[in-house]
Amino acid sequence: MAGTRGIARFRGEQLNNKLMRNNHFDVANKINEKYLDIDFHAHRESLEDTKIDVFVQKNAIAVGAGLSSITITSDILNTVVAADSNSEGTVVGKELEIRKNGSQDFPFIDEDGDRVYAKVREDAGEFYLDFFSEVAGAEAPYTFVDAVTIDYKYITRTNLSVIPVDAIVSGGAGLVADAVDAKAYMNLKQLMKDIYGGSGTLDNDGNANLTTNIVQQIANEIQARTDADTAIRNDLVSTAATKGASLVGVVVDPNYDGANVQAVLADLAQRLVDVDTLTTGIADRDADSANGYFKAGDFGTAEGRIVNLETVADAEFKAQNNRLVKLETEDQEEVFEAAGGETEYVFVNGLAKPKTVLLFINGQVQTPGINFDYLVDGNGAVRGVDFTPETLKVTDGIPDVLFVKYKKIL
Repeated sequence: MAGTRGIARFRGEQLNNKLMRNNHFDVANKINEKYLDIDFHAHRESLEDTKIDVFVQKNAIAVGAGLSSITITSDILNTVVAADSNSEGTVVGKELEIRKNGSQDFPFIDEDGDRVYAKVREDAGEFYLDFFSEVAGAEAPYTFVDAVTIDYKYITRTNLSVIPVDAIVSGGAGLVADAVDAKAYMNLKQLMKDIYGGSGTLDNDGNANLTTNIVQQIANEIQARTDADTAIRNDLVSTAATKGASLVGVVVDPNYDGANVQAVLADLAQRLVDVDTLTTGIADRDADSANGYFKAGDFGTAEGRIVNLETVADAEFKAQNNRLVKLETEDQEEVFEAAGGETEYVFVNGLAKPKTVLLFINGQVQTPGINFDYLVDGNGAVRGVDFTPETLKVTDGIPDVLFVKYKKIL
């Protein structure tokens, strides 16, 4: 009998070599890495396959007068040209910054204010550093007039398994990172031209080129303008024949008779007196207007009478607008199926103009005041209907159907 043999057991020797397969493991429960013995140090393939560009800096490189290119083969660490992004070697043809030796922050500038830069070139196994600047908006070779000493960086493409420990700190700092752009120099040159004119120069000898410095020139101009304003004011108040009002002159105009400023002012003063008399007359209304809207009375000032006119006009305009709104209505229909027990229905599409509401329940017209009452708002507009004490019903699963037609107030 099977029951006398006990439970079958799995023994270790039953697990033969290479018997385990992927389907023996639970995808949702991964094997923890602490149970795996992998020598990651021996697996450098991913680091070798990952390429990286780093800068190699060379300092104190001499460039002779009249040269537009120098040989740098002895400076190159990897004399193989990096053909593409997946191959290692020296990167050629890329624009490189150059700096005056030891400065780390000052570029070379050509005659028209453009920075001088360099590119690495390879020819028959030899490497060259070619110099360029911008001429008329296009790249052009640059020749140093005088002998100079430069610092420069070129780009080498290597991989993460052999990248130097200080590649990021040394390769990415100093000459390139945080360097002052050539525009700093160019802006100084532009400012110099704005101050001294087209013939100005940056001679850098520490001596002033202006006889009077700009701060003093501004102070002198302020004082000159102050003195001129004072002189004009004194001339205007003077009673001398050649000064005073005669300096201003008077344009001939039929609205006044004065031949000088004082006479014109006298004319204007008299006109103000006349205007005051006119406004006093406007303030008083002797009789009602023909249509009766505007009433007789003394309004105190011309402004008071105008305010009265505006108040009456505003009230009439408002009344006419209210009438117009009530006339501007549109036909509206609403249908409602009862849920049972409703004693009223409030219109959902807006307010209805009084005496325009037609109410039907199950196709039968209902009479206001007998079958229902209107629900109205504070302005007398109809907002719904009230059946109290009657209610809408659902009979044998069939609801009462309410249909209402009215003219909506816009």
